[in-house]
Amino acid sequence: MLPRLFDLDKKTMKLASTNIEHPGGSWNLVVETNRIFHRCLSPGPSLEKMERIALSRLLCYFEELGSRTDATTLDLFAWLRSVMTVASTEAIYGPENPFSKRPELEQAFWDWEHDLTRLLLVSAPSLFARKGYLARSKFINAMIDYLEWRGHEYASDLTKARYKVGIAYGLSVPEIARFEIGSIMGVLVNSTPTLFWLLLHIYSDPQLLADIRVELSLGTTKIFKAASGRMQCTVDVPNLRQRLPLLASTYQETLRFHTHNSSSRIVTQDTVLMKRYRLKTGSVILMPGATIHALPSVWGEDAHQFKPRRFLKSTQDADRAKIHPGAFRSFGGGVSLCPGRHFATTEICAATAMFVSRFEMVAVDPKGVVVDWQIPAMEGGRITSSIPLPKGDVEVRVSVRKDMRDWEWEFGFKEELAA
Repeated sequence: MLPRLFDLDKKTMKLASTNIEHPGGSWNLVVETNRIFHRCLSPGPSLEKMERIALSRLLCYFEELGSRTDATTLDLFAWLRSVMTVASTEAIYGPENPFSKRPELEQAFWDWEHDLTRLLLVSAPSLFARKGYLARSKFINAMIDYLEWRGHEYASDLTKARYKVGIAYGLSVPEIARFEIGSIMGVLVNSTPTLFWLLLHIYSDPQLLADIRVELSLGTTKIFKAASGRMQCTVDVPNLRQRLPLLASTYQETLRFHTHNSSSRIVTQDTVLMKRYRLKTGSVILMPGATIHALPSVWGEDAHQFKPRRFLKSTQDADRAKIHPGAFRSFGGGVSLCPGRHFATTEICAATAMFVSRFEMVAVDPKGVVVDWQIPAMEGGRITSSIPLPKGDVEVRVSVRKDMRDWEWEFGFKEELAA
């Protein structure tokens, strides 16, 4: 599968598969790369640096949107896809980010992601999955240029470490560039649709929107700056989930409700489950997240409904107060637990906190007439994404909230909040 997805050559595939089950120790290209992801994306200085860069870039987009005199009509998912693509990749690749230097790469990446199934299945992808095939080549060539120009030397610790381990295993620059597709895929394919669904659920529920705004008014820092005569509002990034429990619960429920991923495991010895099911050594077990997330025995009889307060401790039923953590499959589990979950959660929740605080948003039809919110159907058939994309456009009109046009906004981290 990897050669078709990333256009890897035989040498790289041999390195990726050699010693994958560790009979000769833990050395393996894929294993060491995965270890780098977990190390660099765990809470600490490396992760915080990435969060700062991503949120700083998102703030620029929010500032531009907030500076417009009139309300703005836009396709919500398309706009979010654009801003999240640049902000997230800049956090990874730094000031020489190819997605900032070459705006056409955004569409190229999503064209490649859309055609992944064809790239895997058809015998002549250059003919029958041409858009994705050409898009992949465009991305790879851009990454080759980035690496040859030494852009990685000014990038995140994650990118520096991935480059270093690639060189250590004897990969060439073009081979490292191909491997980078996997990194981008992990960052973008789920965070963008998650932010989309989260905002949609909040704004389509007037009571939820009002309650989260009350929470935000108490959970953000506001200071009147005499010099400018303006109010400054700071979103407290390190304590988002603690200070904004309803927003955090709505985020978790968005993941639970929309997750369509599957985890897989290989049976290492004959096992009998529940005295009924015999699993033979070598068998592959698939655990569908959507099925687990819809089990009434785990989540209650309302498992098929979107309940934004489901994860609030104060509202959990006594019988479900200690739901097994393995029942929440949005980030996988065990050795395949998503290493980017901390980065994604901070980026999505912080962006949502500022957007909901600053902007009004209503649904409109193609003629610009305000209409009732409709939750669109979810697009299927995407093999890499755990969170499905919306099927069709969702047109919205966005405007700055009353009396907030002259406010100053920022994302605050520990140092800023202590000042």
